[in-house]
Amino acid sequence: MPFFLANWYLLFGLAAAVPVALHLLHKRKPQPVPFSTLRFLQDAISKTRRSRHLTNFLTLLMRVLLMLLLAAAFAQPQVRFASFIPEGPRTVVIVLDGSASMRFQDGEETCYERAKGWIEKLIGSLSEADQVALLVPGVAEPRVAFPPVSDHKSVLRALRELGPGYGKASLAETLSDLVGRLDEGGRRSVGTEIHIFSDFQASGWAEKEVAALSAQMVEQHVVLFLNHVKPAVAANAGIAKAAFYPPAVLGDGEFEARATVLASNEYRGANSLKLSVQSGEQNRVTFDLVPGQVLRQGIAGRATGSDTVVMGELALEPDGFSDDNVYRFCLPRLPGIPVLLVDGGARGAEGKRDTFFLRHAIQPRGKSTTLFLPTDQDWTGFLGGDIEPYRAVFICNPPEIGEAAVRKLEAFARAGGTVVLMPGQNQALVPALGQFGPLQGLRVREEELAQEQSLALVGSERAAELEKRILGMMPAPAGVVVRRRLLLTELPVAASPAFQYAAGGAFAVQVPCGQGYLWVTSVSANRDWSEWPLTPFFVVFQQELIKGSIKSRFAVLTGEVGSPLALDWPEDATEMDFRWRDPAGRESALHVTRADVSKPVVVSGFTEPGFYRLERGGREVTLAANLPEAETEFRYLQSEELALATREVPTYQADSWPEQQENLAGVRHGKPLWPLLLCLAFFLAATEELFANLRSRAVVLPEALRQFVRRGGRSG
Repeated sequence: MPFFLANWYLLFGLAAAVPVALHLLHKRKPQPVPFSTLRFLQDAISKTRRSRHLTNFLTLLMRVLLMLLLAAAFAQPQVRFASFIPEGPRTVVIVLDGSASMRFQDGEETCYERAKGWIEKLIGSLSEADQVALLVPGVAEPRVAFPPVSDHKSVLRALRELGPGYGKASLAETLSDLVGRLDEGGRRSVGTEIHIFSDFQASGWAEKEVAALSAQMVEQHVVLFLNHVKPAVAANAGIAKAAFYPPAVLGDGEFEARATVLASNEYRGANSLKLSVQSGEQNRVTFDLVPGQVLRQGIAGRATGSDTVVMGELALEPDGFSDDNVYRFCLPRLPGIPVLLVDGGARGAEGKRDTFFLRHAIQPRGKSTTLFLPTDQDWTGFLGGDIEPYRAVFICNPPEIGEAAVRKLEAFARAGGTVVLMPGQNQALVPALGQFGPLQGLRVREEELAQEQSLALVGSERAAELEKRILGMMPAPAGVVVRRRLLLTELPVAASPAFQYAAGGAFAVQVPCGQGYLWVTSVSANRDWSEWPLTPFFVVFQQELIKGSIKSRFAVLTGEVGSPLALDWPEDATEMDFRWRDPAGRESALHVTRADVSKPVVVSGFTEPGFYRLERGGREVTLAANLPEAETEFRYLQSEELALATREVPTYQADSWPEQQENLAGVRHGKPLWPLLLCLAFFLAATEELFANLRSRAVVLPEALRQFVRRGGRSG
């Protein structure tokens, strides 16, 4: 439907009467000229007259059209289609990306600040009757102003007071929620403008989800404006995540952090990773990065002091986005690992014969300060005692394992503990192994050698993690002097051997049981069956097995902004009130519920990176929060990629406010036709000139007439 922006220029269309009037004034009746009556002369004059009439008519028509086209062009005609915004008050919904990546420093301002300035100009261009709404996904309360209101000043005031968040923002989820609420309250919103201001990171734009909304947006005549505020050059190196080995620090022991460093496509050069704990900087490593590289860099640290938690930071060199240059962590610190040694052969004053070598392997030279805290018990004490406080339980030479003992050990393992079953002279272990559910299918046969032999050990194909750790610390054991052993064959599907006898059979077998493990060794913990307890291999095997037992029972104290964290809280209550302190020192109350006392406490409320403190009943836990991994990628979507998901919806993209103004003018006023009209006018002017030349060209007389004129009109 066409309309004109300057209607009064149409009056110039009256100028089209000028060439008509001139044509009529110059039109003369032919004057008779006495001449000889010749047939061929009459025919020539008749043909010339018809040609001249046609040329005159076309020339007049083109001159009239030329004047009309010029008048119409100066009147600035526009054409509007059904998909454009209708006339009347506008409904403008502004979606401002408030995710952490919008904090990128682009020159003198961040991407978020640039978007805010742009939005202020947009709101300032609205008329009083227009309604505006403001949504900021990525902050705690994303609905800043919704439904749309006509109080533009209040929206501007809220915009100026609001800063970006530290979490991630799903633009697809925001669009889905928004489109579903446009008709809220019974009001029909037709021709709604949705203006999205974002850097359009790939992690925040789900193409399939946006495409699924297209039909609904088309039905509601939504016009979509995608406004890019990404940095001109996104040169950034950030820490996406980090893993720690071990995940819980033992005493004053060492640990290793392995950081995943991401380099953006515009970053290149040297960088360094620094590790700091409460006592200060401990280590620093330097490396080079190339554009788009994913580097996994390890760095070693050590626990110091007396705190129960190791708090620290991994830090890169500063760049345009400082928030992902620091990764904060909290590691549980265990003063020692409690281990229960059950001596099934002990008889009153006879001592702990079956656990003697185990204690000396776990606690060398009888030192009282050690990472491991062993406790000896006889079989009766084990049956009547509580084994829950321990991390690992060694059952050595049990006299008889009944159903109650099996249930007790399985429950301990399923809760995350490690149970090690070691044979002995009582010969009660072999018939009892079949009672353990996870060990079903394991074929066990006791074998007594005719004479003492040195049996060679080889690596396993499906090696347990323990075997890999041992081989990383010492050369592979050549063999063990054996007098008697359990031949462990036909292992369960989930089982993993730790070394194999070259003569056949596994040396030790690990089988998962719930969150923990069951272990079965082929020889005993004393010298009755082998010389294994006298070797360094025995010491390393036991210590590494115990260290591995803490992995399934340590507390995770490091999380992400915007995501909940499951925390073990040993208290017989399903509803609890905590005191919560954020990195800025602000305190608040936190109410938490859980379905069962055995379930972890799910903690939410991480709104910014830093260290948080959770306190209840005199117990305090320190937690660390970092940016979501998705906010460190910095892979921006191009205009073509965004257009794929919105190809069915009228969509306009801009990189600046002037460009958006042009888009708005086109959508509000339609498409201009005057350039086309001017082109047509130019074409008609050129064509008219051509016809005028043809009209004034001398007419060539027929040859007979030319000869007649040359003779002065005398006939032959």
